[in-house]
Amino acid sequence: MSILFTGATGFLGSRVLRQLLSQDSDEPVTVLGRGERLRARTEAAVTWLDAPRLPDGALGRLRFVSGDLTVPGLGLSNDDRTRVTDGLTQLWHCAALLNQQGDPIPLHTSNVLGTRHVLDLADAAPDAAFLHISTAYVAGGRRTGHVLEDDLSEAHGFQTSYEESKYTAERLVHAWAHRGGRRAMILRPSLLVTDRPVPQHLPGQPLDVLLRLIDSGLRTRVARSRSLTRYLTAAGLRGETLALRVRADSDGEGNAVQVEYAARAMVHAAAHIPAPGTVRTLHVTHPQNTSVGTLVRALGTRYPGISVHLVPEVPNPTPLESLIAQQADVLMGFSTQRRTYDRTGLLQAVGDLPDPEPIDHAYLARALGTAAALQSA
Repeated sequence: MSILFTGATGFLGSRVLRQLLSQDSDEPVTVLGRGERLRARTEAAVTWLDAPRLPDGALGRLRFVSGDLTVPGLGLSNDDRTRVTDGLTQLWHCAALLNQQGDPIPLHTSNVLGTRHVLDLADAAPDAAFLHISTAYVAGGRRTGHVLEDDLSEAHGFQTSYEESKYTAERLVHAWAHRGGRRAMILRPSLLVTDRPVPQHLPGQPLDVLLRLIDSGLRTRVARSRSLTRYLTAAGLRGETLALRVRADSDGEGNAVQVEYAARAMVHAAAHIPAPGTVRTLHVTHPQNTSVGTLVRALGTRYPGISVHLVPEVPNPTPLESLIAQQADVLMGFSTQRRTYDRTGLLQAVGDLPDPEPIDHAYLARALGTAAALQSA
């Protein structure tokens, strides 16, 4: 009996792996990944966390094999292929490319073809259940309504190529399970967040991408305009703020869930793999959506010298407003959503696992941290 795991060094994958290692078991866990330092990166991503507690010798369960999701056969030798599939009971596919903007080809290569290659490997392990990490955003451009866990449709289109790639990967999992009479579970987390500072050398949360873009833009703008630096500094001392308009729906809302809860819920749910030939899909989401206004107020805590106003349109934008529009366009596109997510199957699968704490202004303020963009300007 053994487990095979992809994406072990990722923001979510490392936490799922820690949950698996915390179990009272001596079942080997083989990590499939790229790079000469795969062991070191995996252990670093797992051990900095302080929960759940790892039993003595838990890291001794780990095995490592070099592979590449983007190539047929994963780049495995025949011996490695036999070794990782022998006695395999679960295959966790957590690896994915998360880019929300840019060229869609790398997303298709990693998220669609990569899933196809991992499913091909699973063909060699007929007793293994397949656990596929997807996203609640396969709902795509659907703005309203209650999304059921078994909903899978492209009728509303997609806001990003990432969403479309994960939708297509889910279709592959369904086809594979039905064709071969295999057991599969699809786990759909929403936007994953944490209020715990992550060491800089480890994968951060998805929101960090936006924060880095804004920080970089502000730093660049400040470097070009000493007057802006002086204004923000003086305004902060006087209790004033620089007003910025952002095109977004102030009544919009999205779903975010704590990554710690998501990892626990996924491992709990894995004990309820469906019968052969069926796929069980679970929304690993928060019971309450988070309003766009709450996120904006939290951004105001991070950037106290700036006051953000959500408006339908931004006529005659200032240079800084244009810059922020470019950087935050994808995120603000989600502000048009009002949809909610069914969690019936998830709640049945996780049993008495408590719901996550609220994601309110205080939580998001901790999650977003403090900006350093202007401190050294």
